[in-house]
Amino acid sequence: MGLLQFRTKHNLQDDTCLPDDCYLTMEEEAETGEWLERLATISNMAVLHWDRAIPWLAFDETPPSGVSRSDFYDGRIDPALRSWINAFAGHFERMTSGYLAVSILHGQRDRLQPWRIDNHQTVEVTGACPVLAPGTQIEFQYDPGSGQVTASFDLERSYTNFVMYLYDKLQPDYLALMVEVNWFKTMPAQCPSNWGGLVQLYRQVYDTVRPEVDPSTKVFATLAFKELLSHELETCHDQLAFEPCTGDPSPPAYDNPDPAVCYPLDLSALDDLDQGDRLEVLALSFYPDALLMDVADDNLVKLYATDWNGSDACDLRAQATPYLDPLEALDRLNWTKPIAIAELGARSSRTIQLNGSFLYQPPADSVSQSFWLNHFLETAKERHFEFYVQSFSNDYEPIGPWAVNLGVLDANTFSLMNGFAYMGIYDAQGSSKGGVTELWLDFLQNN
Repeated sequence: MGLLQFRTKHNLQDDTCLPDDCYLTMEEEAETGEWLERLATISNMAVLHWDRAIPWLAFDETPPSGVSRSDFYDGRIDPALRSWINAFAGHFERMTSGYLAVSILHGQRDRLQPWRIDNHQTVEVTGACPVLAPGTQIEFQYDPGSGQVTASFDLERSYTNFVMYLYDKLQPDYLALMVEVNWFKTMPAQCPSNWGGLVQLYRQVYDTVRPEVDPSTKVFATLAFKELLSHELETCHDQLAFEPCTGDPSPPAYDNPDPAVCYPLDLSALDDLDQGDRLEVLALSFYPDALLMDVADDNLVKLYATDWNGSDACDLRAQATPYLDPLEALDRLNWTKPIAIAELGARSSRTIQLNGSFLYQPPADSVSQSFWLNHFLETAKERHFEFYVQSFSNDYEPIGPWAVNLGVLDANTFSLMNGFAYMGIYDAQGSSKGGVTELWLDFLQNN
């Protein structure tokens, strides 16, 4: 049982951080060792889920013959990053097992990770939906302080070298070469048409990495379970039954859900990646709040105008849809190799996201968080999942809508970050959240 290493901090609940003191961070940089020691007391698997900028140019060169890969790249990355990675190396050495995941795609999964210069500087290297096939040369421009210059790197070489550097450092038992990679296939614009190139890149990197790592290390990519399920609310229930937020809510009026309709399955990405037996584990990421199912005590979906002041009643509301177990669909995958949960998170309180021209507030409370956590842990035990990783140790407060209205954050980043708020096993201060904390610790100690 592992926990993603993220420790999100920000001061964006309101606009008092303006004009120049606003911040948002996802990694613990200042007290990395202490944070990893904390995670070691509440998990039994070391996890490094790399979902941040990559020092692409540092890894575009291959070490000379006879030179240690670790030493070579240690000398090419910035000292702060080297120290951070070394802290994880010690953490992995102390824990009984380890999981390394390296996301080639940025948070929205529609473009490459930015180029990391140092702790304070990153540069975007592609737009949305780029060609990511083997042989691709990524060319981009940036300003080092003396005007615009052009830089480039070989995508396959740089990514493979980076993965192998981290592998050498951490010696994980499980290695995910790409993260939630099937999101790229379902993106709008050109992403679906460029999916084939990304699949070829995965296969090529897998074929290079597999003989270099320990034979006992399992190598794979992680996939978004909701995309495999091919769940679409409009297909499952036609549409949510919204009504004005006046008087008592109308009772639910949905038909009983049909698993074949609600979870019709799209296994094309799974089949593409597994060609040649290149997925040694089916490692799933899942955030079940997105299904909008009636598992919370407070089960209303609420919509607000984008200028909502945070206290007025909602404009529209709808009942959550009937519960239909997504994990039963595993029996229809015809998958005979190991299954794992690579990331799982559900919220213990409501948060705000953008949905078109409305602010959108899905149902969530401590009841629903405990339900999903217990259901997935029990299923992992019953089905003998290979490993299980929970997404967040600690909660954080949602970001206020003002950040989008004033241009501090774009709408996608706002919704992405608020989607993960309140998913912790502990609250923002690291204190127990009662039932969900006790549930996690009980499974950790007794399974």
